[in-house]
Amino acid sequence: MLCIILLMTLLCGLVRVLSAVALAAAGPKAQLVHFKTPDGWTIAGMYYVPPKARGAVVLVHGVGAGFGEWDPLEPKLWKMGLGSLAIDLRGHGKSARAGKKTWKDFSDSDWVSAQRDVEAAVRFLNRHGVKGKRIGLIGGSIGANLASRAAEKLHLPWEALLSPGEDYRGVRLRVSRNVRICVAASPQDSYAFQTALSLVTAPNVVFLQSSSGHGAQMLAHPRFVERLLSWISRNSTAVKKPYVGGY
Repeated sequence: MLCIILLMTLLCGLVRVLSAVALAAAGPKAQLVHFKTPDGWTIAGMYYVPPKARGAVVLVHGVGAGFGEWDPLEPKLWKMGLGSLAIDLRGHGKSARAGKKTWKDFSDSDWVSAQRDVEAAVRFLNRHGVKGKRIGLIGGSIGANLASRAAEKLHLPWEALLSPGEDYRGVRLRVSRNVRICVAASPQDSYAFQTALSLVTAPNVVFLQSSSGHGAQMLAHPRFVERLLSWISRNSTAVKKPYVGGY
């Protein structure tokens, strides 16, 4: 009887190991998805399904960019156990539609309305089994400001703001004391750098400095990425193990 129990224990352990190996070999699977905003835009996004639906991050790009600027970060988030949904904001990339403005024609009020794109992305994750307490936001440039506003409104637990500004094209930055916040900027990017430094007196804000770059451009620096992922691993309840580098 004891031999049977030991054999079953060994087999269960082997199954868990093989499952983990298979998951790692498969890697993250990205899919192009679309969803609607309340004001009629169809938003496109690149969705990396969360491993075991543990948690996810909405990634929000800057002016004139698109979801592709987050390509270097998404596989690293997935290895931490986080899915990701990188969106094309309205008027950008695959979210541009005939008969509607492109970002080049946007007024300040159009940019403010783009907050609805971020909120719609969070609702998409909700519908796919990822609850609000397991969702974080990462935004770059104006995407950081949009993320800050959405996180406050939706009571999300954390956000990382890369090169935020006090006001980008009418989108004013919001800093909620109920959200864990990482702000990041490089010294050469003086407006964002000064904005970020002005926030660090709040107890819920941590500042990361990059050697150069604006917004998602800072992801070109491996040391900066390591520090960002480390902060996320400590502040996302969906990450079970602390990030220790090596992704």
